[in-house]
Amino acid sequence: MVDKTDSFSALVERLGRWIIFAGAVSWIYVAGRWGWKGAAGFAFGVVAAYLNMRWLANALSKPESVSSGLLVLRYALAAGAAYVILETFEISPLFVLAGLLTAALAAILEVLFQLFYART
Repeated sequence: MVDKTDSFSALVERLGRWIIFAGAVSWIYVAGRWGWKGAAGFAFGVVAAYLNMRWLANALSKPESVSSGLLVLRYALAAGAAYVILETFEISPLFVLAGLLTAALAAILEVLFQLFYART
């Protein structure tokens, strides 16, 4: 029987790799199509999606820790950082949003992975 902690940590690791993979492949397209400003905004969104997933997974694995109490604060930190970066470099927020959506794409890729490869 598989331990639930091991399967959860394996899922978190795979989701992180899917986010990085989807972000890297998409970043190449964004950089070629919209230039450095679009690529920078997209990269910020991908990094924010990855860090958000890791922070949430950490809070779920240790619910009594301080990180679970900071769940709301992370959105304020991400919004503040995004505002400063977008205003300083005049980057469209749509690129950041597209980068954040790589987490959703990673979840879809993980579902497909589970359906076709990891059947048990």
